[in-house]
Amino acid sequence: MTLSIAGIGKAKAGPARNRVLDVLSRPVSKRRMTTICAVHILLVWSLALLVAGQNYDLSVAGWKTSAENISLTVAAHATQTAGAADLVAKSMADWIGEERIDTPEQFRRIMGERRFYEAMRDRIVGQPQIGVALIIAANGDIVNTTRVWPPTPINVADLEWFRKAMEPDATVLSLSATANGRASGKPRFYVSRKVVSATGELLGVIAVGLESGFFADFYKRVALGSDSWLALFRNDGTLLATSLPDQPVGERLDKTLPYRMIEAGQSGKAVLTKGPFPYYSGSSPTRIVVASNVENLPAYVTVVVGESAFLTPWRDRNLLIFIIATMLTVLTVVAGVGILRLIERSAAAAREASQRQVLAAIVDTPLALTAVVDRTGKIIHANPSFRRLLGAGSDDDVTNALFNPALEGVEPLLSFAKGDAVLAEVDIQLMKAGDQPRRLRFSLSRQTLPDSGESIIMVGHDETLRHQAERAIAVSGKLVTLGEITTGIAHELSQPLNVIRMAAQNAQAEANPEPQLAPADGEDPEPPMPVMSDGEFRAFAVTKLNRIVAQVDRAAAIISRMRIFSRSTREGPQSFDLRDACHAAVARVAPSYRSAEIVLKENLGEEPLFVAGHPPLMEQVLISILANARDALADTLEKNKTVELSAGHGADGRVWVRIADNGPGVPDSDRDRIFEPFFTTKPEGQGAGLGLAVSYGTVRDAGGTLTLKPGRPGATFEIDLPGSTPP
Repeated sequence: MTLSIAGIGKAKAGPARNRVLDVLSRPVSKRRMTTICAVHILLVWSLALLVAGQNYDLSVAGWKTSAENISLTVAAHATQTAGAADLVAKSMADWIGEERIDTPEQFRRIMGERRFYEAMRDRIVGQPQIGVALIIAANGDIVNTTRVWPPTPINVADLEWFRKAMEPDATVLSLSATANGRASGKPRFYVSRKVVSATGELLGVIAVGLESGFFADFYKRVALGSDSWLALFRNDGTLLATSLPDQPVGERLDKTLPYRMIEAGQSGKAVLTKGPFPYYSGSSPTRIVVASNVENLPAYVTVVVGESAFLTPWRDRNLLIFIIATMLTVLTVVAGVGILRLIERSAAAAREASQRQVLAAIVDTPLALTAVVDRTGKIIHANPSFRRLLGAGSDDDVTNALFNPALEGVEPLLSFAKGDAVLAEVDIQLMKAGDQPRRLRFSLSRQTLPDSGESIIMVGHDETLRHQAERAIAVSGKLVTLGEITTGIAHELSQPLNVIRMAAQNAQAEANPEPQLAPADGEDPEPPMPVMSDGEFRAFAVTKLNRIVAQVDRAAAIISRMRIFSRSTREGPQSFDLRDACHAAVARVAPSYRSAEIVLKENLGEEPLFVAGHPPLMEQVLISILANARDALADTLEKNKTVELSAGHGADGRVWVRIADNGPGVPDSDRDRIFEPFFTTKPEGQGAGLGLAVSYGTVRDAGGTLTLKPGRPGATFEIDLPGSTPP
């Protein structure tokens, strides 16, 4: 059993292995190779972009974490710095409690003493972030300061931070906006505390000024690049300090992203954003932003990491990836181009070998007249059939066979050889002494051969017998049409002959009246016929003779129509109005149409439709098609049988004629054979199948086309002819 299973496995693996080998051994086409190279390049760059995207995400995530840590550190620094200033303010507030100050006058007198000036200076020594300490009365007068003693008389009641600190609902600890000091000119903001007596009376304000430059210097040292920066904001969005130079410190910027993040409760959370901030137009377009609240202080810090910090290293790493991808792409393109060139050379060699085989098979075939001609018209190679018919035996005669004086109509062939056209067909007539004229038809194809360069391949046949057969078919078709016309003419001639007979009999009765019969027994005799006078008889005779002459003229006109089959076309084509041929054809078939109760409509327009050709032949074509339409309607149950003959001008100066009927139409299976000789759908004995075939050849010889137009119901035949100038 084990051997059987193994055998089955091998049997199943055999076809699969064969299919794989078949695929591998199959020749690689240029399209397939191009597809392989394109897919390879696509995979390389897809992988490169995937790795670059992952690196980007990792870089952004890592720097978000770093930015959050930096914001926590900077917030802690602000807490510690502001906390030290608040301790100074608290210690000064403790002095006021120790001195038991209850009134504003005591506050101004005691706190303005020199000992407090010295005590305040001792408090701020060694704290570079504190620029000044102030004791301010309730009316805004500076009572004491660390600048100089006695203090310079200055009133700060007009400053925004003092007014906010003195408001009744203001918190004990407040933070002012950044402003330039009146004495130092440096930007600073104040941590201030209200001073209230034991009895609840507002005494003044103790303020500690923090140097904005101290924070700016620290933030500059922490910043990670020219497009990275840090800033300290008051809770209402007022900018207190920043590492950026020439920034609007002291202004309220409450439309910024950090402010919105603090308002939304996203303190300490890093986000990736794009677009410049309103207060820093020089910021990089892509950045990481973190805003964190400062503990125990109505403020928050902002850390902005520019793209130079996190995207520049990412770009540097991706540069190596893209260089490798570019090198792989170039190698793929170079290898692909080399392989394509190899495929092209192999295909060219295969084509050349195939062309040689095909050329040998075509040129050397014994059935057709084949030859290879150069651009000057000289024969490079010819098969035995061509040599026997057009050559005289020697190689020189074959080489110059196309310049033989016995050839007529060879000029189009020589023009094609010198031109640029790709395909053509030419008819040549060979007039050998002592032999009947031969009609030769050649198909010409311009090809680039591996050995001969650009050449013309001639493939032709001797169509002499076919031409003779076509002429015989045309004569047969003409006779068939003649029979059709003869029947109609015989019907038409019977009418004038009957009229002539009746007129003659009337005249004879008047000239020789029959004797009057005797009445029978019991009957009254008939009154005698009145006898015409000599003048009355003459007038009567003239009337009858005129009628006879008119009917003779009518019969002569009918007989003259037969001349279309005896006219010669040797005079060559002439310009004529196609509408005249249509009118003549309608006149021929009108009696048979009336007998079949078919309505024949004419829509030929008012403008002349001039074409070049033989009017009798065109009349024969129209009669043949109209007769087919009449026969087709004989098999239909349609009550209103109609045939419409229309004509008009087409595109490019051409002229068309359409004959449409509402009969059963032509089956799809017969449409391709409708113009073949001897093909007919009529019952045996009712048609030879020559009418449409002869009509097709006649129209083709006139330079036009005869086609069966698609569509139902009925059949529509269209004749398209080149227009001609009026005669």
